Amino acid sequence: MLELNMPDAREFFQKNNGGRNGEKILKVVSRSGVSTILFTLNRNPMKFSQLMFKTRLNPGILDRHLKSLMKLEIIEKSGDAYTLTQTGRRLIDVLNELFKLFQSF
Repeated sequence: MLELNMPDAREFFQKNNGGRNGEKILKVVSRSGVSTILFTLNRNPMKFSQLMFKTRLNPGILDRHLKSLMKLEIIEKSGDAYTLTQTGRRLIDVLNELFKLFQSF
């Protein structure tokens, strides 16, 4: 059985404010389509229209997810393209570990 690399996950989710930021991140990431956005941006920065095409999300929902992710500093917008921040890249690592763990069940 695979084990989640707990020190990395703990470090990531135990941000300032007693982990409240970690709770907010988990709440946003658990929304339908958010992990798809993150894994898509992990490959390449993309414009809104490209993300909409790749993720097949409704423009209103995509916009709401992007705003939530930017507020948490998981993604950023430079020019007209969205990209992962350092925090976003660390989150991808944690999500990959979680997905590996779930595949072992």
